[in-house]
Amino acid sequence: MAHLAIKGGPPELPQGLSLPPWPVFGDAERQGLLEVLERGEWCLPPEGKVAEFQRRFAAYIGSRYATACHTGTDALELAFRSCDLDPGDEVIVPAVTFLASASAVVLAGGVPVFVDIDPETYQLAPDAIEAAITPRTVAIEPVHYSGYPADMDRVLEIARRHDLFVVEDCAEAHGTEWRGQRVGSLGDMGCFSFQMGKTLTCGEGGAVTYSDEDLAMSCYACSRFGQRPGGGRYEHHQPAGNHRMSEFLGAILLPQLERLEAQTAARHETGARLDAALAAMEGLSPLRRDPRITRRAYYFYLFRYDASRWGGIHRDRFMAALQAEGVPCGTAHNDPVYLYPAFQNIKRSLLHGNPMDYRQVHCPEAERVYHSEVVAMGNRFMMDGANVERIVSAIAKIRRHLDELATVTD
Repeated sequence: MAHLAIKGGPPELPQGLSLPPWPVFGDAERQGLLEVLERGEWCLPPEGKVAEFQRRFAAYIGSRYATACHTGTDALELAFRSCDLDPGDEVIVPAVTFLASASAVVLAGGVPVFVDIDPETYQLAPDAIEAAITPRTVAIEPVHYSGYPADMDRVLEIARRHDLFVVEDCAEAHGTEWRGQRVGSLGDMGCFSFQMGKTLTCGEGGAVTYSDEDLAMSCYACSRFGQRPGGGRYEHHQPAGNHRMSEFLGAILLPQLERLEAQTAARHETGARLDAALAAMEGLSPLRRDPRITRRAYYFYLFRYDASRWGGIHRDRFMAALQAEGVPCGTAHNDPVYLYPAFQNIKRSLLHGNPMDYRQVHCPEAERVYHSEVVAMGNRFMMDGANVERIVSAIAKIRRHLDELATVTD
């Protein structure tokens, strides 16, 4: 008789994990939307919902300013345009991130230079940054992938030494802290996404955070048809688009922001407990716990699988067994971005004479981690701490019947 669900046995968690509904909303969102509707000013009145959200979000992050916009990709493009990228300028980007981290660079006229990741944290490797700097480099884009912060001590030190901008991609890291300071306030600019699945959401939206006055003027102009604060409605100082956020989205974000701190604390606690549990299990390990990370938000929970300590069984077979027992998991978007057709087949005109050839890029750690090591779970399970014991029991069952798992054919 089979024990493992993947072989036809009963699943350890027949009801799966407890996954609370997302997004969370209530009367505050309803009331805010109704206020905007009835007020009749649906786009950026001076004292409207978006203006209030921008003030509150900047205060939450620890920056002087925040500019809300359509999407997280918009936020990144605005940031790079505000840094005055010239066509062909290079921006250092980690190989493992979401497409938007790199495509926003291209949309702003720059050229992404992909670098490898630290195998213990899955964030961009500082030594790889150093090796990738050329006379064309103007910025570093640390991506706090999955909510785990990049090594900002090293990133900022390298940037200072080479006079480079630092644009933080915080799309998956709302509330993450490095040495007690929230990401998005550490570099020159921080970029956030409020897309449906994000831990701060209005369905689709984004924001740029910053404190420098020159960047504030540039970001304002880039986001509002090239206008300047206090200038005339039809006074335009540079060619620019419209990235302004609707008041309806601001009405949703304000109460969502009120909930964020408690939600982040719950995920942080669940993540710490699961880290400790996995560290005690054979052949599995959490990402390295760095004492400089004082609060960790989560978009994914990631852990490492070592096939050599699981009888040589490939990670994909382990994940299939875990899914069958009732624990949803996968590899998230850990596949290196330079391997996407978007970059393998990029039009040379988009690189503005830069000789970059993404078909020649090879980041060995990023590729190895994606193909055989990383296991990812979405963050919804983290709102119920009892899921830690459920996950551990499912993994323990698979481990007890490792001989049975070895007979599963791919």
